[in-house]
Amino acid sequence: MAALAIAEQITNAEPPKTPGDDRADETKAGDANVSIPLVALLLARPDVKSVAALKGQNVALDKAQSAVEQDIRSALEAGGATDAQLSVGDGASLDRLISGDAQAAIVKLVSPDAAEAFPEIKGFKVLRVPLLAR
Repeated sequence: MAALAIAEQITNAEPPKTPGDDRADETKAGDANVSIPLVALLLARPDVKSVAALKGQNVALDKAQSAVEQDIRSALEAGGATDAQLSVGDGASLDRLISGDAQAAIVKLVSPDAAEAFPEIKGFKVLRVPLLAR
C-alpha cells in the first residue's frame, strides 16, 4: 500500500520547470492539449511471467477504473493478452487476486516514472502495461 501511495504522489507531481520555459506556466494537467502517458500497474500470480500469459485470463479491475476499461483492454491486447477478461467489481481488485478469483489485478494507473520506481512485491509478479496514446 505504501508503494502505491508513493507511485500516486509521483504521478500527481507537477513536472519540473526548465529555465526559460515560459510555457510551463500555461500548461496544466487538465488541459486538453496535455497528455500524460499512463502505465497500468498489474499485480499477477507469480506463475504469470508476462502480459501475454494473461491471454484469456481473468484480470480484476476496480469499478473506479472502469472509465478507462477500453484503454486498459487495448493495452493488454497490444501486450499479447488477447481475450483477457476484464472483471469490473465493487470489491478491491487486489482482494479478488488474493482470493483466487483473478489471475491479475490492475492496482493503479501511474506515470511511467512511477511505474519504473514501483518495487517488486514478494509473492506476486509486477507487470507494467503502458496505455496506448489516443
